[in-house]
Amino acid sequence: MGKKRFFDDRLKYLSFIQNTGEKKTISEKIYPYISRLSQNKSYLRILDAGTGDGTINANIIKSFHRYHPYTSLLITGKEISYEDLKNTLEKMPDRFVEHPNLLVTMTNVKFSELGLIESASKINNRKIREFNLILKSDNSYDFNSQITGNKLGNFIKKYWGIEIDSKGRTSYSNPCIVRIYREDNSRHLKQFLNNDYKNNNYDLIIASQAYRAASSVKIKVNNVIGPLMRLLNKSGKLLVTHSYGGKSIQRVLKTAFKEKEAFPNNAKDIIDYLKNNPTGENNLYNFSNPVSYNFRFKKAPDQTVTELFGHNTDAKWANILYVGQIPEKDIQLIEKNPRLYNKVKRTIENSGNIEFNNELFTITKIR
Repeated sequence: MGKKRFFDDRLKYLSFIQNTGEKKTISEKIYPYISRLSQNKSYLRILDAGTGDGTINANIIKSFHRYHPYTSLLITGKEISYEDLKNTLEKMPDRFVEHPNLLVTMTNVKFSELGLIESASKINNRKIREFNLILKSDNSYDFNSQITGNKLGNFIKKYWGIEIDSKGRTSYSNPCIVRIYREDNSRHLKQFLNNDYKNNNYDLIIASQAYRAASSVKIKVNNVIGPLMRLLNKSGKLLVTHSYGGKSIQRVLKTAFKEKEAFPNNAKDIIDYLKNNPTGENNLYNFSNPVSYNFRFKKAPDQTVTELFGHNTDAKWANILYVGQIPEKDIQLIEKNPRLYNKVKRTIENSGNIEFNNELFTITKIR
């Protein structure tokens, strides 16, 4: 637990989500896919393959109710972080009021293990720790008291830990699954609690920033995209979105780290790799053309020191480092070099509006 990787730094993460519009922008890109889900099913399954602070997860449920108000929603969130699990759960009470026929499942297992967590008793010889919370009453005040209460809280504290191996890889201490649903809708949802899902995989999977940008295409496909593709229903869709820098971002990073390429591959590289190195039967899937979109850094209104994250230039620097996933040791080397650090700051100040670019593509299981 003593080791800390850059992208696990809570302060930099909070700075990024508060100083940019990424969460809002990604949510808006997802809404059309929610609207196009089948209107002819009594229930639909969605996987958020990395909930983060839960903003996108909550927005998925809001939009689902807008387009499918009478359909049961079975939404699973994968999240290894204890803090992000709590943040996600704290956004759920209102969602259970708006959409009563809702089953929220949270788990901390690896992408390759998501197909096992619902039906197995052990993963890697470790017992799966389960907690089912059946919400009583019909209002968000009572739901919040139960979701943030001691019973679930104690379970999370006891079992939802992480381990970091000698190579810096993060994993869970215990494979866990938490299910939450309303008691007055249990007759609709109980059937899904112990289901092997062999013929019922996900209708929509959202993988938002689910891997390190600097990872090779092979690692991204083998560790994340491939396992998620295999969880799709017929006609199910995997939506993948990730950072790929942008001119102003890459200009700053190249000024600071000449030898480092933070975004060595893009969505087209991933799709080409998948076509040439199928994870299964390639004729089962269609691949969309990638589309790019952007969002901007939101400067403080008074252009002075903000409460939490400092002057705009410092906040921009922190956000650029976050999206580039630069290790702390490399950052410290730059910040200990006054000449280079000042050059980096001038580059940021001369860049004007800092614009972050993301890509989005989909993989659809066609049969």
